[in-house]
Formats: sequence, C-alpha cells, structure tokens
Amino acid sequence: MYKVTNEINVDSEGQEIRPHGTLAYPVASYYNDMNNALVIWHWHEELELIYVTKGVVRVGVGSVEKTLTVGDGCFINSNVAHTVCKVDSRGGIINSIVFHPKLIGGRHSIYWQKYLKPLIENEERQFIAFDSMQSKDSQIISLIQLAWQAEADETPGYEFEVRNLLSQVILLLSEGKSGKPYSPTPKELRDMERTKQMITFMENHFTDELTIKQIASVAALSEGECLRCFKRSTGLSPIQFLKDYRLIRAAELIRSTNQQISDIATQCGFLDMSYFAKSFKQAFGDTPTTYRTLGLSDHRSKYCLMRRAEDLE
Repeated sequence: MYKVTNEINVDSEGQEIRPHGTLAYPVASYYNDMNNALVIWHWHEELELIYVTKGVVRVGVGSVEKTLTVGDGCFINSNVAHTVCKVDSRGGIINSIVFHPKLIGGRHSIYWQKYLKPLIENEERQFIAFDSMQSKDSQIISLIQLAWQAEADETPGYEFEVRNLLSQVILLLSEGKSGKPYSPTPKELRDMERTKQMITFMENHFTDELTIKQIASVAALSEGECLRCFKRSTGLSPIQFLKDYRLIRAAELIRSTNQQISDIATQCGFLDMSYFAKSFKQAFGDTPTTYRTLGLSDHRSKYCLMRRAEDLE
C-alpha cells in the first residue's frame, strides 16, 4: 500500500530518520500532493525514484533546479540533499519510491560491487532527470511506474516483482544510457557541504536567537560569504530557512500535543504571537488553531521543510 506523506523527520544533521519499508523489505512507495507544502532540504541513505502524475513540480539538487511535467521522472542518489515543490497555483502530484540499495544486493554481492557501488559513488550521477518526450528515457520511466504500482498494490509475490523492476532501473542507470545527469562542480560540492554544516547548526539551536555571524562561524565563513553560499545551495537565506524550520517544528507540536499554541510558538523561537500566526497561515494555509482542529488525517500535503514555490521564482 502506498503512503500519503505528511512530513519528513530529520536528525540533527538533516538526514531523514523515517524508515522506508522494513529491515527485511527496505522499500516504500509514496503519494505526494505538493499543494500547500512547506518542505526542508533533506537527504537519506536510500535511493529515490520520482515521477510526476499531475501538474508541474520543481526538483532542487544543489544549485540545480529541474522542472518536471506530467510523465517526467528523476533519480536521486544516496545521501544527496534535495527538495521538491510545486511550480504554480495548479499544484503538482508525484509518486515516489524510496529503497535501500541492499534491496538489490548486499555489500558483499556482485550486484553491489559491479553496479550499486559505482553508481552511488559517482559524483556525476547524484541526480538524473528523465524526459518523457525522449524515447531513451521511456523505458526507465515505465519501470519506475510499474515498481511503484506493484509496491502499492501488494499483490501476492509483489516483493519479487518490485525487486526485479528496481534491479532493471539500477542496470539502466549504471549503463548511463538513460536520463540527463547533473554533474556538480567542485565549488558546488563545497557549497553544499558547508550548507549542510549550517543547516545542522540551525536545527540543533532553532530555539535560540541566532545571528548570521553565529551561523557563518560554523562553516568558517564571513557573514557575506555565508549568505551567498547558502543562497547558491538552497535558494534561501539562512534566516528564511530557520523560520521555516521553526514553523515545521511548531506544526509537529500542534498536531501531536495538547500544549497551548502560544507556548509552542515561544518554544519554537517565535516571541511575537501575531507574527507566528501570520507566518503559520502563509506556510500551511490554515491558522494554528484550525490546523489542530482538522487533525493529521486531513493534512494530505507533504508538510516538510522545503523551499516554497514562490521562493524559487
């Protein structure tokens, strides 16, 4: 059964901690409605495959932003920071399948040594986009769709079918005959590593009154270069990112606890209640009170900390 994702939980380093599937079967499929989404840059050890079923979405990896329309797809490699959002008011829906490499083959297998390891360690293949209008990409897009549907349907023996389909995807990716890869420059790689350091610091200290000077010092940068580096990597300023991170933490507490909303706002670094309420409504489309009243089941959007579409224009 596919899952409607409502949030991405990350650890102190920004790495996603939500398990995808189980230890015995490390794969999961997700339905993601990108309307009213607030999402953070995140990364995970698993590989991720995405295809668009409705509207238009934008995938961000480092300084690269790729727009995908219905029928398009992409591959996101292990431990690559990324983000996805809608492009305009029409919104967008994506289906994604996230799986650990060990589903295909363990570290002592020929599958790992010959195919998975070279792919995962190839910095030129951190992100690969698939264009539905290109015949060379149609096969891999079809495999992604079939794997997602098989994992979602869970018909008898589906585990074999999913593993087989994803193995075919890995083979095609290893051959390098499909998709358009993104090749980061050494400067982009350095920027993203520094940005990860700053993100980790902000996530660990989001309740404090942080300054640009403090954030910059974590990556040994001047304040000016901190702003430029963070903007190049995420499209945001550090303060914008910090505000969004505080909002998502507040949303989690509003959903999962009975604490007073004013106490939650203060706990998450918002000292002005009116500013918090206004910012929350802009981010999630509802006031904090309405958001709590609706309950988690009615929040079908992927409430994650990510760049909003208007931040990318």
